[in-house]
Amino acid sequence: MASQSYFDHDSMLTASMPPGVKGYDMGVAGDIVPYSIGNDEIVSVVLLLCLVVVVISVNRSGNFIVRQFRNFFYASRDNEVMTETSSELRFQIVMALINILLMGLASYIYATETIVRPLESDDNYGLMGIMVAMFLCFFLFRWLVSSIVNITFFGGKKNIHWLRLQLFLTAMEGVLMFPLVMLLVYFDFSVEKGLICFIFILVLNKSLTFYKCWSIFFKQNGGVLQTFLYFCALEMTPLLAFCGAWVALTSFLKVNF
Repeated sequence: MASQSYFDHDSMLTASMPPGVKGYDMGVAGDIVPYSIGNDEIVSVVLLLCLVVVVISVNRSGNFIVRQFRNFFYASRDNEVMTETSSELRFQIVMALINILLMGLASYIYATETIVRPLESDDNYGLMGIMVAMFLCFFLFRWLVSSIVNITFFGGKKNIHWLRLQLFLTAMEGVLMFPLVMLLVYFDFSVEKGLICFIFILVLNKSLTFYKCWSIFFKQNGGVLQTFLYFCALEMTPLLAFCGAWVALTSFLKVNF
């Protein structure tokens, strides 16, 4: 009892005493560290895998990319279906899927920074999955609707040409989106600047799409007005509808979470 009484009066020793001993102080709980996507190990692994895939794919398909861009404006016969090897087609499909994933992550970052407060870790994964699923449904719906319209009014050959063109542009969009997402996740790049960069990528994509829409479907007839109507109906209308659905979803999350 004498030794215990002696140690009880020593603040340096009682601080390290185990629970159950007289004088032990449990302390005060610290603040919970807020969730940060840059510190998320799962997201880091996914982005690392995407980086490896992008680097290897671009390195192996560099000649294909250069050839496609060269033929983009100077193809001798616009209505001919672009020839691609199986590896080049796989490259485009993989890059298109990566683009969908990156857009989902970018929209998640924008939503949590500006609209929805950060959630618990498990809830964040669910929100990321919802964002990615929305973009996947958007691209599939747009390609399905354009295929139905193109086959009905222009024939299957032009529709295949158009779908392969859309796949190539989506794949290249993924190449441009990757550095933007890396800046947002790891380098504290502001969402305002990120939004400007995303709008630039989107405008570039839509400008090239508008040109090829005229080149593939309406060049022989000189139908600029028809091109504009087609572009608005099958490109801009689905995009605006998707934006409205995205805003509605984030508003719902803001109210319920």
